[in-house]
Amino acid sequence: MGARASKLNRLIGGRRSMRFGVPPSTPKGYVPVCVGVNDDTRRFIVHTTTLRDADFLELLCKSAEEYGFCNQGILRIPYAAKDFEEWIMMRRAKQKIVRVS
Repeated sequence: MGARASKLNRLIGGRRSMRFGVPPSTPKGYVPVCVGVNDDTRRFIVHTTTLRDADFLELLCKSAEEYGFCNQGILRIPYAAKDFEEWIMMRRAKQKIVRVS
């Protein structure tokens, strides 16, 4: 019975991550983020420690103003993707952020 319960938990856990829009390839401790405006949108995987950064918190406030707090799926930030990528390059040594696509 214990083996069945663990298999069931694995199956339920896998479905739950897809239901909330989190791709199964997102490593533990990271959050997928979609950054961009209009047609220039890029996906990134951001380490959870980045969420405490003051600059990133400003971007999250922008996102809350634009989309609200009850947004389903991936976290979207209305900011120029090119500028966000430059910001990443400056902080890459300190924080763990990876561009996905």
